[in-house]
Amino acid sequence: MRGRRFAVLGVLALFLIPGRSFGSSNKTASAPSKSPAPAAGGSGKSSSLSKRRTMGAPANTLEWALANASRRPPAREGGISIMIADLETGLPVFQRNPKSPETIASVTKLFSTATAIHFLGPDYKFKTTFWRRGDVQPDGLLVGSLLVIGGGDPNISGRFYEDDYNAVFDKWAEGLARAGVRRISGNLVLNTSFFDSVGRHPEWPEGQEARWYQAPISALSFNDNVVVVAIRPGAKPGQPAVVSIEPDSEVVRPVSWAKTVSRGSARLAVRRSFGSGDVMVSGSVPSRGSWWSTPIAIDDPPAFFGSALRKRLQSAGIELLGNVVLEPSKPDNAFTLVADTESGLLPTLAVTNKRSQGFYAEQVFKTVAAEKFGLGNWNNAVAAEKEFLTAIGLEAARYDIHDGSGLSPQNRVASEDVVAFLRAMNGHPYGGQWKATLALSGDPDGTLRHRLREASMRGRILAKTGSLRGVSTLAGYATAESGKTYVFAILLNGPGVWDTNGHRYQDRILRALVRQG
Repeated sequence: MRGRRFAVLGVLALFLIPGRSFGSSNKTASAPSKSPAPAAGGSGKSSSLSKRRTMGAPANTLEWALANASRRPPAREGGISIMIADLETGLPVFQRNPKSPETIASVTKLFSTATAIHFLGPDYKFKTTFWRRGDVQPDGLLVGSLLVIGGGDPNISGRFYEDDYNAVFDKWAEGLARAGVRRISGNLVLNTSFFDSVGRHPEWPEGQEARWYQAPISALSFNDNVVVVAIRPGAKPGQPAVVSIEPDSEVVRPVSWAKTVSRGSARLAVRRSFGSGDVMVSGSVPSRGSWWSTPIAIDDPPAFFGSALRKRLQSAGIELLGNVVLEPSKPDNAFTLVADTESGLLPTLAVTNKRSQGFYAEQVFKTVAAEKFGLGNWNNAVAAEKEFLTAIGLEAARYDIHDGSGLSPQNRVASEDVVAFLRAMNGHPYGGQWKATLALSGDPDGTLRHRLREASMRGRILAKTGSLRGVSTLAGYATAESGKTYVFAILLNGPGVWDTNGHRYQDRILRALVRQG
């Protein structure tokens, strides 16, 4: 599917992300319900005191501008936590319930990616190795087996290979062909022991397993553990629509009732039940339409990886006579390295933060755990994150974080603690490289691409966005027109919070900060 981008299916489609690609989502988990009472350690008076002070502030001052911009929030008072501070001094210039922990959604990625660069270093490489064992006969038969050792790399896809998701596997096939291999008598062995076998966090919302942003995690992953279902019209009205799935794999298959109609717009539904390989397609497509597509997550990453690799070897004229098996085997002196694939940490963190790619965040999070503790699982990853927070001078207990991506609605942090973290990272030895992975206002490649696009705001906001149902968050750095830099966290929780009103409110505050700061 070289060079292809996703179009949006019709109004009945269940798994579509209008106007979005794999890295930016409005996820539908809900924030946990909580009492409107102030959090432990907070007096609950900061909001009202701040409003009394700022409403009496002289007009056209920063204090007055922020107070005015922060009026009429989309969340109730018990679901708001805002802190804006001077980066250099740490002194707050505006605050509203700064001690109140709120669900932070994808702002969670700030912490997981910072943990990764702290422990792994900016030069870290994800590594996947491909081995063969046995002798190659004159007729091209490898009397032996193949082995793949997974290292948690999220980049075995087309993202860094000119949209060619087969590029890595083709390189591996070329390595076998150079050795004269045309058939393999044994098995294709996959070693995924770098991570545990838990693909989805238990706190992630049920019923969303087929959505691309809840793709499972594995030490061997391919194409973000997602397939793309494409629907095209048949040759004429009345005929079945043509449904295809890419990459080609045995783990999912289309089951379609979709028809071609003479006119109208596409009205399609695409769904896959958890644990099933059947992708159900129903509805209609107009005969004069082009094609429509939507991403669907798979459930079994090793099976997906092995099936796709096997098919790619077959396309290269190399036949696997054995099976794809999952074993924690390691290469010894009897093995020969066919190919090794590496990808860098910094480009990976840029995808994670700029595009808000949750799959990347969790692959990185578990990689930290694997490198530090010998096994990539969420418990070890959270332990590493707590150790990191302590190392940079923060009180780790104040950061209630459960996963790496922010899909868990239980990730809750107060705005003053987010700001303290951002200030600490500004002085971190790798802080500059880490900050460069954040979304930048005016940058078409990040989640701020549709926000703060006017010339006066372009390049002034470096931040991480966050969104769940009932949650809108934004945290990062702002450079004012005066040249002064501020750190901010604007966390909004509540049933009335959506992307539209949350973004509008946050952007209004940031515009006031940039103008008057």
